[in-house]
Amino acid sequence: MSVLNTRSFIFGINCYLAVVMALFIAYSLNLSNPMWAVITVFITSQPFAGAILSKAYYRVLGTLIGAAAALIIVPSFVDTPILLMVVMACWVGFCLYLSLLDRTPKGYVIMLAGYTAALVGLPQIIDPTGLFDNALARAEEITIGVVCTTLTHSLIFPRTAEGAVLGKLNATLADVKKWMIAALSAEPESAARTARRRIAIDLTELTIIGTNFRFEITASRPYINAILALEERLITVLPLLNAIEDRLQALRQSGEIPPRTEHLVNEVKTWITGLDIKNIAANKNLIERGGQSTEQLKIAALIEECHAIAVMHVVSPTWRDILELNLVTRIKDLVEAWADCLALYAAILQPYEKPNRIIKEIISIDRKRPLHVDRGLAMFSAATAGIAVLTCAGFAMVFQWTQGIAAVGLAAVMCCIFATFDNPVMMQRKMFMATITTFPVAALYVFGIFPAIDSFPLMALSLFPLMVPIGMFISNPPTFLGGLSFAILVVSGIGFSPTLHLDFPNFVMGNLIGMAGVLVAIVVTLFIRVIRVDVSIHRILKAGWEELAEHATGKIPKEYVTWASLMLDRLGLLIPRLAIAQNSESLKIDNALKDLPIGFNILELRIAAKGMPQSIQNKVNVLLKQLEGYFLGMAKKGYEPPKAELVAEIDAIITEILNWRSLPYTKPNTFDTKDLRLNGLIASTGLRRNLFPHAAAYQPVEYLA
Repeated sequence: MSVLNTRSFIFGINCYLAVVMALFIAYSLNLSNPMWAVITVFITSQPFAGAILSKAYYRVLGTLIGAAAALIIVPSFVDTPILLMVVMACWVGFCLYLSLLDRTPKGYVIMLAGYTAALVGLPQIIDPTGLFDNALARAEEITIGVVCTTLTHSLIFPRTAEGAVLGKLNATLADVKKWMIAALSAEPESAARTARRRIAIDLTELTIIGTNFRFEITASRPYINAILALEERLITVLPLLNAIEDRLQALRQSGEIPPRTEHLVNEVKTWITGLDIKNIAANKNLIERGGQSTEQLKIAALIEECHAIAVMHVVSPTWRDILELNLVTRIKDLVEAWADCLALYAAILQPYEKPNRIIKEIISIDRKRPLHVDRGLAMFSAATAGIAVLTCAGFAMVFQWTQGIAAVGLAAVMCCIFATFDNPVMMQRKMFMATITTFPVAALYVFGIFPAIDSFPLMALSLFPLMVPIGMFISNPPTFLGGLSFAILVVSGIGFSPTLHLDFPNFVMGNLIGMAGVLVAIVVTLFIRVIRVDVSIHRILKAGWEELAEHATGKIPKEYVTWASLMLDRLGLLIPRLAIAQNSESLKIDNALKDLPIGFNILELRIAAKGMPQSIQNKVNVLLKQLEGYFLGMAKKGYEPPKAELVAEIDAIITEILNWRSLPYTKPNTFDTKDLRLNGLIASTGLRRNLFPHAAAYQPVEYLA
């Protein structure tokens, strides 16, 4: 995406106006460091109005917490500089650790509180009498920058996040629809692979955007809940699609699909294909279940047909009967889930329309989607930031470089803002190069342009060719980090001091301090924090395998979808690493999506087994204990196929469930979806197919009663 477009230009103009306004106010109030107000303008500027308010709120809050921490730490340890540095390093590391445990924009508050304390407090350790004034001035300057940014971006051609949210939802629904059609059409797996990988990333991005969306003026709680509920329903659709794909493949490999089931599959595919997602709002009343419209009756008929086919196979079923029973059960679940997805999307598109009772109940529930966090990696990142602070401070103390203390804060910033990268050094090197490239630009303004002007209007005019392009680069996601880095460094180099100081040696020293801070961060990060992509992939997969082991024998989660969303988020983290992963690692990423239905089937089997005879419970417990060992083994050593002996264990469970009693039904064309035997049979069959898709067909196992 190019930065040369109208939207980027408007964004750049807004940034420029915010900079001019912030400088005017800061100069009028005779503040000591107006550059913090200017830097805040660029840090706070976001594409959407809600995101700006969010960033503004979090930046002010983080600054206040950091300034308060500096006011406590520095006076308490000012007489023992070494201890002061240790405490400050611990504070920066602790805050970074906590921030990495929250991947939403709220984590920015804690991270900012960490390095703000270093930026505010450490330059004052020589003369702490000015600490309070420095902390107050920084808070004032940042508040000015926040207010100016919010005003300009909110009043001049504001852009709300609603369009981005709806666009992302539409794209995700389209990808899910594409996958459903491919699954029901028996197309090769590769036909839907791109779509399914996009879904995982889109849902995580939607969660992040949604965090800022609550700051939008038009965002009501029911509206946000409807978006979160739609995310939740979409997450439940994905394992159903995996199951349907697999069961259809298994049935086709063992013969022809029965005509009635084939007809059902085609009917469901036709129904899904015929629903236009873009125009779904106009059909809102047609797709909500429970009514008598043509579309509602169609949904009811599809579900009824699933019931009718299922009851044909509940008495003494063969392996193909079991697969078919499993298939139609998952198809029924898919029809219901997809109808709910479309009804929720229609409710989102028409937020002022009164929803029906079912949708109203769904959107009345507050939801939160958990995201994956790596506590171990967070600790390494925190240690890196703390050691960088100590290294930089120690260097300044040993060489009695008083001015070098200012580099400590920049080292902390460099370790914090790039802590989410597998290899932060790549971005830190770019920052180091930026300190070199911004030097001549800053020098041009300080020693060439500013001495030639004598009024604020001329100064504002001179900043136009610099600030507008920076804003345009920040508006574009691919160039965002580069533009923001350039903005921070060039503004720091210019300084924007109320009094012009034409001191070139001091100017050079200021830039050397910045380079020293970045260089220390690079060296420390290189030795402690950099991890290879294969290690990163394994750590993400390991978290999923450990949870599967926990689900096999540990506590059963109350909400399956909560765990499923976590697994899906991990998949979204794995996918971008495909570009540099080896083929074997790519295969593991494909397997990660299959872990989702494995987890569902394990949990469903455990719940169903609780109401079954003790002999079945014992066999289930033995199987689950072996699965726990299998997943824990992968968490330690990496991916490996399950042992073939487990097939016999699962077949023994299926045999006992079938011999316990024939699966009953109460009346024609219905079957009890809460029947423990039915659920146990479906779960154990699904587990067999998930773990051993190429195993021979099930055969009853002879056992001693």
